Amino acid sequence: MGLTQDLIDHVYAIKYDTLPEEARDRAKYFLLDYFGVALRASEAGSSRVFHSFIRKRAPQGGPCTVIGTPLRTDAANAALANGGTAHAIEMDDVTTRSSLHPAVSVMPSTLAVAEAHNADPRRVIEAIVAGYEVTNRVGNAINPTSHYERGFHPTGTCGTFAAAVTASKMLGLSREAASNAFGIAGSQAASSMQFLETGSWTKRLHPGWAAHSGIIAAYLAQEGYTGPEDILEGKYGFLHGFSDDAHPEYVTEHLGEYWEICESAIKPHATCRYNHGSVDLVIRLCGENDIQPEEVSRIEVRVPETAVMVVVEPNAIKVNPQNVVDAQFSLQYAVSVALLRRKAGLEEYSDDFLRSKVYSSIIDKVQCYGDPDMEKKFPHEWQAHVKIVTRRGTFEAHQDNPKGDPRNPLTWEELIERFHDLTGPVADEETRRLIVKRVRALEELESIQEVTSLTALGESVRT
Repeated sequence: MGLTQDLIDHVYAIKYDTLPEEARDRAKYFLLDYFGVALRASEAGSSRVFHSFIRKRAPQGGPCTVIGTPLRTDAANAALANGGTAHAIEMDDVTTRSSLHPAVSVMPSTLAVAEAHNADPRRVIEAIVAGYEVTNRVGNAINPTSHYERGFHPTGTCGTFAAAVTASKMLGLSREAASNAFGIAGSQAASSMQFLETGSWTKRLHPGWAAHSGIIAAYLAQEGYTGPEDILEGKYGFLHGFSDDAHPEYVTEHLGEYWEICESAIKPHATCRYNHGSVDLVIRLCGENDIQPEEVSRIEVRVPETAVMVVVEPNAIKVNPQNVVDAQFSLQYAVSVALLRRKAGLEEYSDDFLRSKVYSSIIDKVQCYGDPDMEKKFPHEWQAHVKIVTRRGTFEAHQDNPKGDPRNPLTWEELIERFHDLTGPVADEETRRLIVKRVRALEELESIQEVTSLTALGESVRT
């Protein structure tokens, strides 16, 4: 068999009882983080468009929750809205090696089909682990640097394959049908990086569309529709069509010897992951040395060269962001707000803060460079080096892995604190406490709706 079929065999065989405890634990860990991010992100302007779309264009009263609202619809449309919503505030989980966001396609597709077909919560855990295996491994193989250079966003492209697998697992499809769903998904994988030029919302759509497409692929396969069995490695397949420097061997590298879900990371800051190491360092240096903005003459930042095309250039746009999306993908902006506020959270990435222009006194002092030595270790390490030059002297620091990385992780206690911080403005304390409790005991629940129903907040929250 070929590469695609080897991966299908691997994920098709994943069962709750044979998964290591670490993988089961991480499935619940990232599910809680997803709920926290999605609930908070339900207030975003782009999320409200999804909610309006569901009200006007999608079936009403279906079995599936639209997170942060009382709306219910069918599986594919719920996944579209929930995936698109959760990606709105740039705080969803991320991987280093594949440079993508796994939860925002894996979780919406898994939960929607689980709700629609009343799947056992243990199977939900299986599907989450399988989804991370697929999106991360395909992302590793596509080579994120080359994929970005071709203009594609791996969260959307690779996430489509993951969503097809999670939906297939939830539907209990045969191995043959799951293989067809995977092949069908390959004809739906799409996501353009052109949003970087205009600050538009389309990046937020990518994981929602991936989750939606994966569910459609699984339903078609369930009805007997066929897809190519070599969609990854084939002559016109994904790896050849979407990259100039793919590494097919990474798809099946050490299968079963480690789990990709254990290699994923949390994002503490509300900005592109390429910016996190630098933000960590600026906050640390300012705290340790009591650096005040008015004494700073220059800030030099070095990051892997791949980051330059996403968050450093073109400089004219990055130092003068016109909207929140521009700001989320500006290293210069991230460093400026970290220096000014000693944080880079949702408040710093709001329309009101952006309009205040308080960062303008700092942003022109920030000089960002791609570092060829860091690039040699990317994406295994997302390094950053920051030098802050002041009247009192020069302060600098280096970091190999940003906070939240599996080699620099958030503990469960820190994750729960983050969940409450994120959801405090939108959900009451009892609801938040129950979500945490039920996610941590997910396999003991009778139905996934014991958790998802808690995320169906009233209209008053969003007015």
